Amino acid sequence: MSGLIPRHTFPRPSRLAAAGLVLWALGALPGSSEAHAFNPAGNARLLASDEAAAIKKPVIGLQRAALPLALGFALDTSVLADAALAPNLGLRWALEAGPHRFVVGARYTKFLGNQVLSDFVATQQPAVKKFEIDFQGPSAYALYGLQLGPVLMQAEVRHWRYQSATTTASGALVVNFAGNWSVVGEFGVRLQEGYPLRGAAGLRYAGDNFGFSLGAAYVDVSEPLVPFNEGRFPILPALDLSWTFR
Repeated sequence: MSGLIPRHTFPRPSRLAAAGLVLWALGALPGSSEAHAFNPAGNARLLASDEAAAIKKPVIGLQRAALPLALGFALDTSVLADAALAPNLGLRWALEAGPHRFVVGARYTKFLGNQVLSDFVATQQPAVKKFEIDFQGPSAYALYGLQLGPVLMQAEVRHWRYQSATTTASGALVVNFAGNWSVVGEFGVRLQEGYPLRGAAGLRYAGDNFGFSLGAAYVDVSEPLVPFNEGRFPILPALDLSWTFR
């Protein structure tokens, strides 16, 4: 069969036409990559974790409000935690070096809702005479990210000391697929023995000012005193709204 010659053949394009086609394709690449270039969120948050990105402008949002200072530093707080009677304040530093992203930060949280929570539990569970939770203390984290065109890959290590010392290791993948829209996947594990994997997946919109993310996070939380679903919460929604003052 290899020796057979087809009876009808298509004429070969001229070398000039072929060269023009190659130049057109090369010229289209920068425009294509720019249209789908990675667009970081102004509040440097993904779904349930931080984004390896610098905070360059003041931002207010559910998961983070931040005020940039100088040299990559920024003061930040979690508005959701503040509203839940856990005021907190953090200091964050980020550096962008080509495609590489480096972030370190620390935060202190003070929980003021012990009495409110204790009264609520007492109304739901009369047998419980006293309930206290020590949801306060310092935390610190470090991230490394690598941006490749429309893709951001990152890894994070986080440690906090509340009721007990906890360390987590996690990773995330963010892909810009159209304009300001990205798909986000997160995965991680607590380094203490016996804890299962955690993860989250969803969509994120990072506009010039307005941004939001929506997804679901696998947390597998179990608290017997919560009077709902026998205290088990395998999956929780992941939601964020923010406004960046660019």
